[in-house]
Amino acid sequence: MSLKSKEKSFWSMVIKPGIKYTFTVEHSFHISKAVIDYTSRPHDSCGIYIHSAMTSLLVDHGDQQGITLCNLHMQDNKKVLKPEADLDVYFMAGQTIALYSAKIHPDEVTNNLYKELTIHLSGYQL
Repeated sequence: MSLKSKEKSFWSMVIKPGIKYTFTVEHSFHISKAVIDYTSRPHDSCGIYIHSAMTSLLVDHGDQQGITLCNLHMQDNKKVLKPEADLDVYFMAGQTIALYSAKIHPDEVTNNLYKELTIHLSGYQL
């Protein structure tokens, strides 16, 4: 299958906790969705999942550092934040960016759980 110059192709990336992914964009792309990987939920020493976990997706671009793209929250009984977010973010070829997750929530219990969450990003190349 060949792609015509105006067709879009699928793009995805997995953001692992504690890793800052810095790169120069080779092909312009759009991020449409960020989702917590359900299997990366934290669990206690008995293997029981802890249902409250929060993480934030951030980007560094030029002199703008730590720009929050979304806050993702996994908790079964609260609907304030969701484990997924619709995004409408474009990055153009030649830009140097860093995508990463971080803990920015003031609640110390939730704050310590972000390290175990993985974020899946999806969208398309332009």
